[in-house]
Amino acid sequence: MDLQRAMLDELMGADRNLTEEERKDYKEITWDSKEVCAYYMARFCPHDLFVNTKSDIGPCDRVHDPKLKESFEKSPRHDAYLAKFEAELAQRCEKLVMELDRRVRRGRERLAQGDEPMPPPPLSADKSERLSVVEEKIKNLLVQVEALGEVGKVDEAQALMKKVDELNAEKALIQCQNDKVLVVPQEKKMALCEICGSFLVANDVAERTQSHITGKQHIGYGMVRDYISEYKVS
Repeated sequence: MDLQRAMLDELMGADRNLTEEERKDYKEITWDSKEVCAYYMARFCPHDLFVNTKSDIGPCDRVHDPKLKESFEKSPRHDAYLAKFEAELAQRCEKLVMELDRRVRRGRERLAQGDEPMPPPPLSADKSERLSVVEEKIKNLLVQVEALGEVGKVDEAQALMKKVDELNAEKALIQCQNDKVLVVPQEKKMALCEICGSFLVANDVAERTQSHITGKQHIGYGMVRDYISEYKVS
């Protein structure tokens, strides 16, 4: 039904079912209408990049229509308007990055108030069941720390890190009992992603690091920063 309606709109116009009275107030939207998103026409709309992330800036209140974009790209006025649209997008991206960089600076200051511990040594596979239980507790706590860091709850995350430190000490004691060698516990530390501002567990396992890099928020801010750099040299 939607496909048929779209085909009829294309052939007969979207105003085909309007009454004469309604037709008087009807205004056809074209690519240069003020209701159309200039960011979308230029390259991408920042509102689309962070949907369902902590950086979600809400839906765009302007029209995103592939057909209008195609019409714009074929228009003889394309080049003249593209420069205007790109400038508007660059200005919006710069505002986003300025806001993010302020959050990053605040995050750095909060992290700087704590110690700078070293990452823990890897555990061998032949440790006792007790050691495995402690390791699992540490793993679960670090997942919670990462989740709190993602939403900017640094104080709560650092409180959980103290519990991780206690478990690391227990782990060292178990290793000493098993191997007759004292292993000095080392703390995990938190880090800040300079691209998207997310709090991370430093020296984390490769899977979670890769998950962060391929996440919507990291990719979105990467696109924003890349566009600004590209715009400045163009």
